[in-house]
Amino acid sequence: MSDAQDATLLRTVRTYWRAFAPAWIFPAIFLFGGLASDRMGHPNLFFFAVLPLFFWSFSRATGPWRRGEIRYWHGAFWCLVVPFIVWGVAVFAHLAVVGR
Repeated sequence: MSDAQDATLLRTVRTYWRAFAPAWIFPAIFLFGGLASDRMGHPNLFFFAVLPLFFWSFSRATGPWRRGEIRYWHGAFWCLVVPFIVWGVAVFAHLAVVGR
């Protein structure tokens, strides 16, 4: 537990990036997969197919915090804030391409 208290935000991501990566990638998959399935006419099917992926990626990302290996605020940043930023960038990228 003392290692978790001494760790910096960058050391946390260098050590646990494999656990956080699915949560970082999920917002883009959800947005672009949802748009593609909507164009194909099956938006509800995609939503229910990707729902277990959401829970798995969040569970995997919060694993180091639940085991007490990282601080709460480091986990909150890498598990919640960064995926929200990725989602925002994906939305604005999509809007820039569509508006073009």
